Amino acid sequence: MERAFPTLHREHFDVVVIGAGINGASAIQHLASAGYRCLIVDKGDFASGASGRSSRMLHIGLRYFETPHPLLHFGLRPGRLVTAVRLARQAMAAVEEHLADAADRIWPYRMCFPIYRDDPVKRWHVAAGLRLLSLLGKGRVHLDPEMVDRDYASKIPFFDDLRDTGSVRAIACYREFKFDWPERFCLDMLFDAERNRAVLANYCTAELGERDGKDGWTVTLHSTGNPSLKPAVVHASLVLNMAGTWIDDILPSHRGRIVQGTKGAHIVVEMPEKYRGFGIATLSRLNQPFYILPLHKNLYSVGVTETLFEGDATDVACSDDEIDYLIDETNHVLPGRALRRSDVLRSWAGVRPLTYSATEPMGTRTRELHDLAGRGFPGVFALTAGPIMTHRSSGRLVLDTVAKRLPPSAPPGRIDFAPYRFSTGENSPPLLADEPEVRVSDIEFGVLKEHAKSLTDVLLRRTGLAWRRNLTRSEAELAAGVVAPLLDWSKEEKRVQVEAFMAFQDTVFRRPPAAERIPDTFKPEKGA
Repeated sequence: MERAFPTLHREHFDVVVIGAGINGASAIQHLASAGYRCLIVDKGDFASGASGRSSRMLHIGLRYFETPHPLLHFGLRPGRLVTAVRLARQAMAAVEEHLADAADRIWPYRMCFPIYRDDPVKRWHVAAGLRLLSLLGKGRVHLDPEMVDRDYASKIPFFDDLRDTGSVRAIACYREFKFDWPERFCLDMLFDAERNRAVLANYCTAELGERDGKDGWTVTLHSTGNPSLKPAVVHASLVLNMAGTWIDDILPSHRGRIVQGTKGAHIVVEMPEKYRGFGIATLSRLNQPFYILPLHKNLYSVGVTETLFEGDATDVACSDDEIDYLIDETNHVLPGRALRRSDVLRSWAGVRPLTYSATEPMGTRTRELHDLAGRGFPGVFALTAGPIMTHRSSGRLVLDTVAKRLPPSAPPGRIDFAPYRFSTGENSPPLLADEPEVRVSDIEFGVLKEHAKSLTDVLLRRTGLAWRRNLTRSEAELAAGVVAPLLDWSKEEKRVQVEAFMAFQDTVFRRPPAAERIPDTFKPEKGA
């Protein structure tokens, strides 16, 4: 019987990383560049979990101070302020280092935070938060803060769309940032690790086995692309469980829970030209952060919710009630837009792998690298609550932890954070006329050099086209025509791949039914 991953069978690695999301990718990039022999596996495609389903924010950290009644919130529990300052410092550091070497993959925009006369969040509170962030950033990230308190319409083109314009006390404006494509950041790190001799395996599950004679672990690899294949077994001195919301599933019969998932829902709508270059931040009527952010061209993302999530997050999607809630909140912030269900072009949802806490029902956002020796797994570590924006510091944290326990088995290499560059050769035509940046050669490169195995891999993660707008069936067939000869797809397999992509787009990026107003039953956790 043929064995899955035959070249890996009985191989020994310094570190096996389970989960190729953005934190797993950062971990293996840092480890491989330091000389560790590494393998990273993912049960699906790389970056196909929470990393690609986030709000895509590289935020400056103001949200950590956005709380009603801050004197009470922080004064009664000073530890909250210490945590907020620490997280804000990490956020500013992440913005600084990404602007230094990946600025063309970071989108700046002008964030507007309306402050109303009777708001629990006061003008002084937001101003103090921005001032503190400037100090934490030591002037290296230019926030260009401005407290607009008169002549609003001259500086905020969409001012008349806001609610209760006569009650506006001020609008805090400052520079914020977004990842234009988190999956590509993940892929770039993985392929840099591969350049430093790391081994990558997507569509591969990993089952933690027994302790082996070298004080390491056996790890059994199964192909999810072809489950009939015989498994392969590798050996690892250390194992990093970076599987996100699936962390607990990787550890058989372990003591205690590690992850608490919370679901975040988003909708995508088109905004008038006057919104271009701006974003809106506020607190929802449930006192949760709420954002209306530029996504692509005139498309904006709206979110986010936070509700407890249990189960498999693989194909998590927005419910109609979540979509209605986001429409309602948008219309509360911008009644001038008067959004309806028919305005929702698509939606998406993701599950945050937060740190489980017996005392915090929604889990905690404190990033933690768990040493699982005390749970019966010596040499196994798991990361929780690592947001996409601080993935580089997560990689450094993992490297420091591994280095204290194991020397690298090879000389160090060189880490490279340079982002992927699309093809500019005129001899390769664009796949789609309205997205000329992505050429046929980029699709070919994704298949031949970047481990893409499905049409969805290509359109969603190797090119990002599926994030820019809904693709028609004929456009998907056009892309499949490029991929098919490279992966030896038959006519039937090509059809299956197109159907699978269209089903993904219809379910994971689903639009709500056109009928307006289902009775509102969505109840996000207040104050989560």
